[in-house]
Order: sequence, then structure tokens, then C-alpha cells
Amino acid sequence: MNRFILVALLALTVSPALVSAGDTGTDILENSCSSCHDLKGPAPQTIHALWKRDAPDLFYAGNKFQREWLIEWLQKPVRIRPAGVNYLRTINSTPINQDVSKKGRKYDVLWGEVLKPLKHVTLNKDNAEAVADALMQLTPNNDLTAEMALDDAQDVDLDSGELLIDKVYGCLSCHQIEPGYGGYTGAELYTAGKRLQAEYMLSYIKRPKNWDPKIWMPNGNVKPDDLQKIANYLILLSKEDFNASN
Repeated sequence: MNRFILVALLALTVSPALVSAGDTGTDILENSCSSCHDLKGPAPQTIHALWKRDAPDLFYAGNKFQREWLIEWLQKPVRIRPAGVNYLRTINSTPINQDVSKKGRKYDVLWGEVLKPLKHVTLNKDNAEAVADALMQLTPNNDLTAEMALDDAQDVDLDSGELLIDKVYGCLSCHQIEPGYGGYTGAELYTAGKRLQAEYMLSYIKRPKNWDPKIWMPNGNVKPDDLQKIANYLILLSKEDFNASN
């Protein structure tokens, strides 16, 4: 009996906040999401505040995400950022001017929580739809997407798109275009085309610091035609089957 009680207590300590019957999407966001995600804004204005971020900001989720993807992901959450939101907590970097060949410790590899299954609230379909609807109402950055429009007539295929984001703009140093291929510090890109709204992709790639002033993603001075090609490439890439759950 004592062992049963102990197991039950441990389960309660690691379980996400419970969703009560009758909760609206906004209720669920406030009760189960706001402890990790910023629902109010603004984005961090200092490096110190950025390093304290534990989960992606959601206060402009309606400008960013696609509703159908949200519904699917909230029912089966998987990791989008291989190194987590703050990569300094999860990557052992090689010390400067130190010979690590004889140390027996691996550097520049992931460690810690990101090697474990993602801990996140899991919702049923009805609650996922309610939360997605609530998130889609959060649109404070309409001005950043208003002038953006996808030109889906751009001539781009998987090979030319990969060449563009890898060799021309160096995106693969931080992002992955298939599981395990690319960097670890940014969000994976192989589901970006169905995860993100096209207008958001165009605006964020063009000037990421308009959305997140202290984020480490650089302003790549992407040419207008290349910007359109990258967005179309990401949409095309998201249709590939990488056995990804999201």
C-alpha cells in the first residue's frame, strides 16, 4: 500500500495541470500553459530576459501558426527545437583553447532534458480545438504580416531550395531540413510549411528581430525573390514524409 501511495504521489508531481470539464480554450491556456509560455507579450527586450525563456512565446500565436497543425500537435506534442528553447542549457560546447581529446567527455553534443521525451500537456481533440481557436485570436502583430503575400508561382524544387538555404544563407548551421540533418539550436524546418503561416515565414525570415528583438537568428538580408523561394521551399518540404509526427 505504501508503495502504491508513493507511486501515485510521484505521478502527481510530474503530471501537467489537469483540464477541467467545461474549461474554455482561454481557461486551458491560463491554467495549463501560462506558467511556461508568455501569453501577454512583449517579447524579451534584453538578453537576460531571453535566456530566462522556458518555452516559446504564444502571445502572437494567431499571427504565426496554422490552426490545423496546432490541433494535431496539441494532441500529440513532439519536440520542434532539438536543443530546446535555450540551447545553452542543453549543448556542451567545446572549451576555448582546451584539448578535449583526452578528457573522455563529449562536447558539442546534446545533453539533459532534450534527450528525454517532451513533457507537455496533452489534450483531447475537443480541448485541442478550443485551445487552437483561442490561440488564433492572439494577433497583435498583424502589421508585420499585412504587407506579406506568398508568390506560389516561384520556380523552386527541393534541390534548389536546399541549395539556397544551405549554401547561400547558411540556415542549416542552426536548423534541420530532415530529422538529424542540420543544426540543433533552431526550430526544425521540415514541418515549418504546415506549422507556420506563409505570411509569418516571409516576415520573420526577412527581419526576425521585428518579432523577437534579442533572438540570435540574424538578419540575413535575404533578397525578395529568394525570400519567396525559401517560403515556397519550406511548404514543399513539409509535404515530404520524414516519419515525423508533427
